[in-house]
Amino acid sequence: MKKEDIEFLKELQHEMLTQDHLCQANPRFWVVKQDVTDYWVNDDADGIFIYSSQAGDSVFEGGLEEVTEWIKKLDNIENCKFDVCYVEFVYEEEEFAIGDASDLQSFLDEYDKDNYSVGEYRTREEIVPNTMFLTLRECKEHIESNSHHYNKPHSYAMTAWRSPQVQRLYEILEKTDWGNT
Repeated sequence: MKKEDIEFLKELQHEMLTQDHLCQANPRFWVVKQDVTDYWVNDDADGIFIYSSQAGDSVFEGGLEEVTEWIKKLDNIENCKFDVCYVEFVYEEEEFAIGDASDLQSFLDEYDKDNYSVGEYRTREEIVPNTMFLTLRECKEHIESNSHHYNKPHSYAMTAWRSPQVQRLYEILEKTDWGNT
């Protein structure tokens, strides 16, 4: 084995033995976890989104309280305010109360028939495929260098407890006396 390979293994061994375990059993490794948004959900929604066919994208995502500010930016809206669990406002001398996505869709159909679609979304965390790091430091460095590829990424510790080969490899990496090789 080359001298630089032995030096690499010594440094890796030291880092693996001294890093924070984050309450994970050995063999532990780290992956990248990120937020993923599911649109057009019917239950367990985190908020409302407004899709603009004209823009070809979502123009708003948030709760009813936040949608108040979006509605205020529309033409001919008066007295727009959030009150406990609904948004109330006046449009062309007619009073509206928006309490959910379907109320908002009904109003937007009247306001501008073809431009907006309203739905609900849910945000969940998901492990990013093809990410696996032996050390927490390396995982964090990867996230820092590549965060533009992810949505709210963070490191996530996991245990390979059903893999005898990984367990054996970690034991070798952590227990070998590299000073005698």
